[in-house]
Amino acid sequence: MTATEAPSPEQPSTMFDIKVETPLPQSILMTLGNLIDAAWPESMLALNEDPWKKQVIFRIDTARRTEVAPQDAAALRQDPDEDDLQVTGLGPDGATVITPQEIAAAFVPAVKAAFEEFPDAENYLEMPLRDPEDGHRYLLTFCRSAEQTPHELRMAAEQNLERAREDAHRDAVQAVQGLLRRPRGPRADTFQDGVRAALDALRQAGFGAGDPHGED
Repeated sequence: MTATEAPSPEQPSTMFDIKVETPLPQSILMTLGNLIDAAWPESMLALNEDPWKKQVIFRIDTARRTEVAPQDAAALRQDPDEDDLQVTGLGPDGATVITPQEIAAAFVPAVKAAFEEFPDAENYLEMPLRDPEDGHRYLLTFCRSAEQTPHELRMAAEQNLERAREDAHRDAVQAVQGLLRRPRGPRADTFQDGVRAALDALRQAGFGAGDPHGED
């Protein structure tokens, strides 16, 4: 934050411009504006005429300087909330903010360059990132919207897997039921032999195939 004297070709002026570089959260700018207005009553927002610099300009009259008690200054604080927008400009012509669309648009050149570098990519690219301070790993995903996203592909794969499991379970149950209906040969129709027959049917249907040492 810098303070520069507003030029005047006629006589020395007590008007100063306080220039604040942006973007900044609206809560911070609102707090700063409240404090400036309390310390220099009738301060105003000036037009930013520098097209190359994002800033908010508070124009104050140093001759109107007023002391602000600490408790009064604390009451002027604007607390942030979940909609604390990033403000890039604030003045007589209105306010400008950074929107999610603008943030996303800034990535477009990088996304295009990434797909040009990896032309064999189907419809998305994943780039791992690591924070050098804490070592945490993050994943940045670039996706073409015309195709399915990684999340959509995963959901479709999980649905297909669930249907395959249901089909396999239904077929296995039907196979076991068919085997249980068959005559059990010379075995006596006792409870123990019935259990043995059921286990045999399960083994023939593929259950317990991973246990070569299974016993009756």
